[in-house]
Amino acid sequence: MVKNNKQVAVIGDGRLTDDVLIEYAQKLGQKIAQLGYHLVCGGLGGLMYHACRGFKSVQGNGQTIGILPGHQFEQANDFIDIIIPTGLDVGRNQLVVASGFAVVAFGGGAGTLSEIALASQLGKPIILLKGSGGWADKLESEYLDKRKNSQVYHVEQLHQLPELLEKLAASPSKVGAINSGHNR
Repeated sequence: MVKNNKQVAVIGDGRLTDDVLIEYAQKLGQKIAQLGYHLVCGGLGGLMYHACRGFKSVQGNGQTIGILPGHQFEQANDFIDIIIPTGLDVGRNQLVVASGFAVVAFGGGAGTLSEIALASQLGKPIILLKGSGGWADKLESEYLDKRKNSQVYHVEQLHQLPELLEKLAASPSKVGAINSGHNR
C-alpha cells in the first residue's frame, strides 16, 4: 500500500563492494517499501542499485524513481521503475533531495556531501544511517550550520528508521529554497 505518494530520497555511496554494506543497503530499501513510500535516488549503482533491489523484493505498489545525471535511459539500474534522464550531471543532486519528504544518507563521498548540504538548504530532514561509512558516519551535529534550516537525525540501527520516517511524514514540510530560509 502506498501512503499518499510520499517519496523518500536515498543518497549515498555509488560504489558499494562490502557484503555487509550491500545487505544493509538492501534492508534499507525493504524498510522504505514496507512503510508504503516510494524510493527516489540517483538511479545508478552502489547504494542506489542495492536499495532499489531491496525495495523491489517487497510486494507492494511502491515505485523506485531514478533521477539520472546523463541523458541515456540505459544508465538506470535494473530496479528503477521511473527513469528521469536529466543531462544535468551533479546538478541532478538537487532534484534527488528535493523529491523526498526526507533524505536518508548511507555512507557516501563528495557527491553525498553535496546532497546533504542541498537538503539542508531546502529544509529537508536529513537522516544519517550510522555504520554505513562515509559522511553518514562523519557528521555528528544536529544541524549542518548555525542557520538550523534542517535537522540532522542520527539513526544507529535500521529498526529505528520506520518510526522516524512516520513522524517526519506526518510533519508539515518546508517546500523549496524560497521557503527554506537558507539565506538567513
